[in-house]
Amino acid sequence: VKKINWISRKKLPIEINVKIRYRHKSSPAVLTRQNKIIFKKAQRAITSGQSAVFYKGQELLGGGIID
Repeated sequence: VKKINWISRKKLPIEINVKIRYRHKSSPAVLTRQNKIIFKKAQRAITSGQSAVFYKGQELLGGGIID
């Protein structure tokens, strides 16, 4: 993920939920210190240029562009 915009910055690595599509349910993942997302379960159709939005519970942490 590149061009991350933090609303509420947390110490990395961190377990989060990530939304990769507007109408898609968020999925559990780990965001690493290298800004890589490691999903707990395989995801389909992740496309470069789409947004990835990070949540911790109901708290919006930020998001970035999938590269």
